[in-house]
Amino acid sequence: MDRAKAKKIRNIRVIATNIFMSISVVAIVFVLMLIAMGFTFNESGGLEQAGLAQIVSHPSGANVEIDGNNQISRTEFSKMLSAGKHKIRISKSGYDAWEKDLKIDAGLLTRVEWVRLFPKHFESNEVLNFDNLQFASFSADRKHLLALEKDSSTLKYIDIQADQPHGNDLSLKECLNGKNKLGQNSTFSIISWNDDNSKVIAKLTTDDKSSWHIINLNHPDRSVNLTQKFNLDFESILIANDSASKLWVLENGNLRIIDVDNLTISGSIASNILKIAHNKNVASFINYEEKTNDKNEPVKEYRLNVFKEGEQGYTTVADLSNINDETVFRLTMGTYWSEEWLAYSVDEQLVIISGKYPSYEKDKASSLKERLNHRLGFTPQLASVNANQRILILAGDENMFSYDLETKDNYSIKIASKLTNITWLDDYLLWQNIDNAIVTRDFDGDNRREIVPNVSNPFPAVISENNRYLYYFDMTETESVTEGTDSPSDADPTTNTEKNLKYILKRQKLEI
Repeated sequence: MDRAKAKKIRNIRVIATNIFMSISVVAIVFVLMLIAMGFTFNESGGLEQAGLAQIVSHPSGANVEIDGNNQISRTEFSKMLSAGKHKIRISKSGYDAWEKDLKIDAGLLTRVEWVRLFPKHFESNEVLNFDNLQFASFSADRKHLLALEKDSSTLKYIDIQADQPHGNDLSLKECLNGKNKLGQNSTFSIISWNDDNSKVIAKLTTDDKSSWHIINLNHPDRSVNLTQKFNLDFESILIANDSASKLWVLENGNLRIIDVDNLTISGSIASNILKIAHNKNVASFINYEEKTNDKNEPVKEYRLNVFKEGEQGYTTVADLSNINDETVFRLTMGTYWSEEWLAYSVDEQLVIISGKYPSYEKDKASSLKERLNHRLGFTPQLASVNANQRILILAGDENMFSYDLETKDNYSIKIASKLTNITWLDDYLLWQNIDNAIVTRDFDGDNRREIVPNVSNPFPAVISENNRYLYYFDMTETESVTEGTDSPSDADPTTNTEKNLKYILKRQKLEI
């Protein structure tokens, strides 16, 4: 054979082999990239992009069923699923089941962090007893309880994480102006906790007169009667930073800032304020400016504004129209991941804007982009945000609306009984007392369950932060007999029967 010809054939083979290998590598890399991006072949052979589902449950180690098929893996669970809706069922022996039609978006991660399974058979234990309980509040991080009995000046500060709940007694005599107990016409309430649960804002009302206090739970002697100190009639007080050293205050329609460490108060930042919300050191508010129209008639122009603590002025982010004296406003704000958001409703119209809060004379109001403009179909009377500021809830009459800041999904929910408050059992689970039973539902309305029957419960319930216990209050009525004066008709003394209310803090273990 001709050597030149043989060499030429060999070179052609080498080149062809290299080309084939190069194409193969590129094809493999391309396929791997498609797989990494969630692309798969469907039953008809077409290419479609899937999404990643990630499911976390309490307790963990639960069985996962998708579209009727049992999965090998248990929760914590991750799997690529085709885009669209899938029927998810989470179950575990000894517990009830959780179900949801889960929407999977192509190429995106869908995180389900709120799966809660309750034991089928509860065993309740009595933890603490209170006589004539006047007030109870669980901390936002679900680690502590504050409770106050009516005939007492001692606030009980209780750690609910421990196997044996324990705590300290804090004297409130300074808040009560030296009295040993609350007056007959007095009410005491906790308005908010700071982030590390070392301080709370409290309000004491007696005969329609209110005093506001910041109570230092670790050092009660450092608590401050804010009303007495500044001699102002506050309408609202909000905590402006983690340590509660700065406070947003509203008095006589004016927004001010209190420096707790130096006990100073600022001048008016804005006036004619109708509604205020805050996200730590940023406040938003709806106010109006009085002007005259073309007919020289007095009119009010309403605006939504944002103000950052330490700046010289505020920025208007929206002009509000079609408003009258009967208009109902709701306003709330937060930060989810790194995105700042603000939600406001004017009667039935809800608007959510997000992005970055503008700075005075630096950022334009357009740094907040409209995310949702939605007619609710009802006028919300209540608004609430969950602990990580992902879920927004609005409620009114027998309607509830929830919005997920992560998925951008919203849910309109009909509820059986009117909500008097929006109360969270954990970070994603809501609860109500319906017909003397604790009834829960997920924030989207799914998985409505009666978890504690036959309980008289006018006070809060919560799941402890370590997910080990459900705490709630039950109530019993007791009678006490006291001797009076001798009866004029005979020598036997008269007796008086008084009814006392006894409140029991109960605990149910969530792990079996």
